[in-house]
Amino acid sequence: MIDKHTPDPFLTTLGLARRAGKLILGWDRIDEYSGHISFCVVANDASERTVLNAKKRAETVSVDYSMDILGASLGIKRAAVVAVTDDGFAALLKKKMQNN
Repeated sequence: MIDKHTPDPFLTTLGLARRAGKLILGWDRIDEYSGHISFCVVANDASERTVLNAKKRAETVSVDYSMDILGASLGIKRAAVVAVTDDGFAALLKKKMQNN
C-alpha cells in the first residue's frame, strides 16, 4: 500500500518506468501494441476479462494494489493493467515484488 511517509519500492520503480517511456497503460493500448512486452501488471480489483486478456498477451503478475493505488502511482486516476516493455525494468520490478 502507499504510505505517505515510506514510498513503496515497487510503485516507485513502476513510476520510474513510466517516466522512462517503458510502460503501456490500459488494455486497449496493450492490445494495439505490436512490440515486445516483458510482462503485465494487473491490479487486484481488475475484471476477470482484463486478467485473461493480459495473460494471453504476456506473462502476467497480479499485485496487491487496487486500480486506484496503481493509477495514483503512475499519475493517473485508475489503472487496471499496465505492460512493461523493457526487460531491465521487468527484472527490477520482479525483484521489488519478491522483497515486499
